[in-house]
Amino acid sequence: RNFVNYYKYLPEFITVNGIVVNQATFLELLTEALLKIGNGDTSALTLVNVKQPGSGTETVTPGTFNKTEYLALAQTIQTYIVGNGQAPATISTSLGNVKFESLLYLYSRVLSNYKEDSNKLPALVTIRSWSTTNMPIMDEFFTVEQITKAANDVKRFVEGNKYLPEYITVNGVMVNQSQFLYLIATATLHINSGDTSLISLISASVPGTSSETVTGGSLLSSEYLTLANTIKNYIESNQKAPSSVSTSLGTMSYQSLLYMYCRILNLNSVNQDLPIVINVKPWKTANIPITDKTSFTVAEITSAAVDVKNFVDGNGYMPEWITVGGVALNQTQFLHLLAAATILINSSSSGSVNPVTAVLPSTTVNDALTSGNLSTDSYVQLAQYIKSYIEQNKEGPSSMTVSLGTVSFKSLIYMYSRVLQQYNLHKTLPATIILKGWTTQNIPIYDDYFTNQEISKVAAEVRAFVDGNGYMPEYITISGVVINRAQFLYLLTTATVKINNNDNSVTYLQKASVSANSDQTSSGSMGLTELVQVAQSIKTYLETNQISPTYASTSLGQMGFYNLIYTYSRLLDYYNSNQQLPSSVTGIKSWSLVVYKLPAGFEQYLAATANCQADNAAIIALANSITAGASTPYQKAVLIFNWVRDNIGYEFYYNTVKGAVGTLNSGGGNCVDTAHLLIALERAAGIPARYVHGYCQFSSGSWYGHVWAILYVDGQWLVADATSSRNQLGVINNWNTATYTFKGYYTSLPF
Repeated sequence: RNFVNYYKYLPEFITVNGIVVNQATFLELLTEALLKIGNGDTSALTLVNVKQPGSGTETVTPGTFNKTEYLALAQTIQTYIVGNGQAPATISTSLGNVKFESLLYLYSRVLSNYKEDSNKLPALVTIRSWSTTNMPIMDEFFTVEQITKAANDVKRFVEGNKYLPEYITVNGVMVNQSQFLYLIATATLHINSGDTSLISLISASVPGTSSETVTGGSLLSSEYLTLANTIKNYIESNQKAPSSVSTSLGTMSYQSLLYMYCRILNLNSVNQDLPIVINVKPWKTANIPITDKTSFTVAEITSAAVDVKNFVDGNGYMPEWITVGGVALNQTQFLHLLAAATILINSSSSGSVNPVTAVLPSTTVNDALTSGNLSTDSYVQLAQYIKSYIEQNKEGPSSMTVSLGTVSFKSLIYMYSRVLQQYNLHKTLPATIILKGWTTQNIPIYDDYFTNQEISKVAAEVRAFVDGNGYMPEYITISGVVINRAQFLYLLTTATVKINNNDNSVTYLQKASVSANSDQTSSGSMGLTELVQVAQSIKTYLETNQISPTYASTSLGQMGFYNLIYTYSRLLDYYNSNQQLPSSVTGIKSWSLVVYKLPAGFEQYLAATANCQADNAAIIALANSITAGASTPYQKAVLIFNWVRDNIGYEFYYNTVKGAVGTLNSGGGNCVDTAHLLIALERAAGIPARYVHGYCQFSSGSWYGHVWAILYVDGQWLVADATSSRNQLGVINNWNTATYTFKGYYTSLPF
C-alpha cells in the first residue's frame, strides 16, 4: 500500500516474512488471510505459487464495497486461483470489471487498515479504477455528523483568526483544504437528499491561486446545492479543488466556498434544516465573520405582507418571489412565514420564525367558496394547519378547506397578507377577515372598516380642506388608510344612511374607481329626507358598479361627483359637531362656485343651454383632457381657448347652424358656433362663460355682426374670441375693439 501510494505503481516482487513472491502469489496470500480473519481462523497460511495473469481490462464505477462485498469478492478470487493456478486478469463486481492491479492494491489497503485499526476489518473500502491520478486511494469514511462537527470547528477558527486552517481534522483524520471542501460539499448534498451513507475521503490537492469577482449578495438553496454538485464532480475528476467557481453573484474563490459550506452545515446543525439562503461576500479580513439570516421577526414578515398586499391590489396577481428582511423567498416559504407570524401574534409571543425549504404546490386548485368572513379563531387555526403541512411536506398546499369552501394557494397568501396588514395598522389581529374567490373583479379585497364617528371626523377635515384650498384632495386618509375619492364617497353615503337608521355598525371599505365630474347644480337647499335617499342610491350604485357616479340627480339638478363628496362632507361635519344630522343642508351651489368662490348667481354661466352642450359626454371628456395638469382656473381657461382657436377652422355663415357638439365634430364653424364650443368647454371645466354680441369693424375694413365670449377668471371678465389665430385670451387683434357697437350679453344665445 505505501509503495503504491508513493510511486503509483505495483512492485514486481513482494517480500513476505523474508520470502520473495510475485504479485499473483501475494494476491492469493492477501485474500486467503482476509478470509481467515473474517472467519476467525488463526491457522497459518500455506504458500502457493501462483502464475501472473495476462492483461486485464477495467470498467469500474467509483464507489465502495462493504465488508460483506469485499469478503465475497476475496472468496471469488480464491476460487479462481484454485481452479486456474493463476490470478484473474479481471473480476466482475457490482461496480463493474476490476482488473488485477486494482484488486492487489484494494486488498493491500484492507489489511493495512485492519492492522492500523486494532485488528478490526474496515466497514467499507473504496474502489476506483487503476490510474495514477486516482492514487493514493483513501479508505477513510465519515458520517455527515462528523463532517458537520469539523465544519463548525473551521467556522469558529475562521471567524476568530480571519484565515483558513491549512489542515483540518475530521474524526481524527487530518485532511487538506481541498479534501475538506469535497467533504462539506458532499455532506450538503447528502443532507438535502436524505442520504445517510458514509462519505469517502478522496485524494485532492489544493489549487495554486484563486480569483474572485463577487461583490456581495445571497444564494438561494437551489443554487448552492447546484454549486455543491459542481464542486464535488470537479474534485472527483481533477483530484484538486477548483480555484474558483462561477455563481449568479460572480466568481467565488475556493476559500469563500469552503467558508460558505461550513456556515451552511452549521446552520443545518442549529435549525435541523438547510438554510433557504446563504450570504456571500468577497474573501477578505474585513468581511469576516459573515452573518447569515436564520430567522425572521414578526415585524419583518408584517412589512413584507403589506408589500405583497399592495402589489396584488395594484397588479392583480401574486409576485413570484417575495423579499423578507432582505431575503428572496418563494410563495410557499412566504406563506409559511405568514402563518407562523399569525400564530405568534395570536399567542402574544415575541419570538421569531425559522424559514423552511419548501417548493410550490405540485397541483393548481381554484377557489370554490362562498364569499364571507373568517373569525380570528378560524384563520388562526387554519394558519396552524398550513404551517404544519408545509413543514411536513416541504411543499405548499394547493388548497385548504374552510367553512366557506375551498381556498386556493394564492388566496391563502393574499388573505394572510391582509391579516398582517390589518395587524400593522391596528396592532391587533382583525376580529374577522374577508374571504372571496381569486378573481380580477374581487381584487383588491379591503378589510379596512370604519365607524360612523371616524368617517364623520374625516368628513369635517375634507370640508375644511376644500374651503381652504379650493379643490378636492385626490386621496383621503382615514385612520391611517389612504383611499381614493370614490371610496370616500361610499363611506360618506353609507355612514349617512346608517346614522339616519341609528345603525352603529362599522362600514367596510369597498373597491371603487374614480369617475369624471359633471356638475350642473343650481343654488339652493336639500332636506334630510332627500339627502338620505340620494345617499342610498349612490351607495347602491357604487356597490353594483365599483365606480363612482359622474353625477346624481337631485332637486337642484345634476350634482357632480366632487359636489356630492363636498355636500355629504358638510352633512357629516355637522353630525361630527352636534352628534345628530341636520334637517337640511343649505347654501348648496355648483362645484365651480364652491371651489372658485364665485359670486352668487354665477351658476347660470356654468349651465348647459340649447346649443352650448356643456353637459355632453364628449364635451366634458375633451375639457378634462385639455386641462389635465392645469392647477388654476386661469391655466384651464387659456388651455381651452388656445385649443379652440388652433383646432377649429373659421367658416362664414350667419347665426347658429351646428351648435357646440356639431362644431366639435365638423372641426369648423362661424363666430356663433365657435363661441358655442368655446363656452361649452369652459363651462364643462368650471369656468363661468357667457356670450357677447356686437357690430364690429374687422381688419379688412368691413363691418359685420359678430359673437364672441367672455370668461370669468380670478375675479374679472376676460374677452375670448377664438375665430382668429391673432387673438389671445384677453386680447383681440382681428377687429377694432375701440369702435364696435355693443349689442348685449347672453347666457344662452337666442339666434
